Amino acid sequence: MSESNINYQVLREAGARSSVYQWWQRVSRAVEADGEGGLPAFSTAVRPALRRAKTPDDALLTEGFRLLWFAVPDNLKAPRNMPALGCVAAVLAEVREMDQQKSFAAAMGSQVEKTGKPRVSELRFQQLQQSHDLEELQRRLRRAVALLGNKVHVLSLADNIMQWHREKSGHPDYRPDRRLPVRWATDYFTELASYQKAAATN
Repeated sequence: MSESNINYQVLREAGARSSVYQWWQRVSRAVEADGEGGLPAFSTAVRPALRRAKTPDDALLTEGFRLLWFAVPDNLKAPRNMPALGCVAAVLAEVREMDQQKSFAAAMGSQVEKTGKPRVSELRFQQLQQSHDLEELQRRLRRAVALLGNKVHVLSLADNIMQWHREKSGHPDYRPDRRLPVRWATDYFTELASYQKAAATN
């Protein structure tokens, strides 16, 4: 589990990150692919049920969400966090592989091989930034995860969802440069510039 280059705003404690990551491993059955010891994978029925959840509220009714709720530390178990964790559960159920290298936003801006175009188009990125509620965010995040080949930085994505919900709920603790729209835009367009500038000079 890579911690490099990721600036966590909600999942700041290592224990919180570990609980989310281990939950994802067990849902995705990545623990089997890794061949590591430790906790066994969840039932094969857990992930499909989460993938069928059309909204965060739907996810709250699943076994997968309950397993996540039991796993996270007490400081994340405030009732106000339940919808966000429902969205986390529903979206992470789409992820098949951990990207160790890039934040979620940087991965969206990364290049489709040799095309000079980002994996998630600027239009889709703008639409994601303009999501009005968790249901819309969940739908658009799932589409972005699919465009990334279902391989993303699990903890970056989970932290982003939690921060999005806190900001939409009026959480006052973030400096302007740490707010999610700024962080996403910085990572996305920095990644975009890294290959578009090179292409322009060739």
